[in-house]
Amino acid sequence: MANTTHTVPAGPLEVDPAWLRFLNPSEPIDTRMGVDTMLSRTGRELSFGASYPSKRLDIIHHIYLLLLDGKLFRAPVRDDIQRILDVGTGTGIWAIDVAESFPTAEVVGTDLSPIQPSWVPPNVSFQIDDAESVWTFSRDSFDLIHIRHLNGGIKDWGKLIGQAFTALKPGGWIDIAEYEFILKSDDGTLSPESNLAKYYRLVNEAADKLGQEFKIASSLDRFILDAGFDKVHHEETKIPLGTWPAEKKQKEMGAFLLLTTENAFEAFGMALLTRSLGMGIPEVEELITAAKRESRSKKTHTYSSQHLYYAQKPFKKADPE
Repeated sequence: MANTTHTVPAGPLEVDPAWLRFLNPSEPIDTRMGVDTMLSRTGRELSFGASYPSKRLDIIHHIYLLLLDGKLFRAPVRDDIQRILDVGTGTGIWAIDVAESFPTAEVVGTDLSPIQPSWVPPNVSFQIDDAESVWTFSRDSFDLIHIRHLNGGIKDWGKLIGQAFTALKPGGWIDIAEYEFILKSDDGTLSPESNLAKYYRLVNEAADKLGQEFKIASSLDRFILDAGFDKVHHEETKIPLGTWPAEKKQKEMGAFLLLTTENAFEAFGMALLTRSLGMGIPEVEELITAAKRESRSKKTHTYSSQHLYYAQKPFKKADPE
């Protein structure tokens, strides 16, 4: 059936019983929050170079590998796909991994910043390009188009997804992973009056003023359907901030997400809050310091929602499925 969508909502996250005692206000807050312990138990060592933005992007890639149980995407592509496009490739880590997984396919990664490595598999190449500009790729030329974490940087999602539809071959797939830039708590441990909640609220307000809202991540299926895609699948998942969940995989994802907050609060907030909302630098620094401190509190069980989409460009009537 054409123009259909299937949505899978996220289920609840169970709190590790060992953390429940920290809900007692008399208990001190351990700001280390078990991250170092978590990393040592998993045997992970992160050495992504000197650039923190690059390091953060590669940590996010690792979180998605955990979330997807080692898979690079959800779309049910064929094993013999020939061309893959990674829009907003960042450090190129996803493009490199998928090129190694599909050694006979040509993989192209595009980004505004030339921060990709020079030593890459022979079947991957990178281009400096703006995803919001008019694409120059040929019509019907890709089997898979991957988009991840462009939220907050795209003003016209309809145009972006429409251009992806045009560039895909009939029967090709689009695979999108985006996040809501808002923290939630199912057990009421995140106070609306907290500095952490205030920080996220103000960043969203600033992004809305610039026409680059983060909240749109939960409703991209309407743009996917409008573009003409079929078999639209939308799954909402939760990634915790910190190691408070009981489930092992969630605990590990939360540890790595917490690592990204070391500089992510400044990266997301400083420019938006000062330029869009007119806040002073000392005021923003004070808010960020308080928000980071609260993000490591064992009394707060927060998570962000991730939205995973995939959809197929319909075959032409004469094409076999």
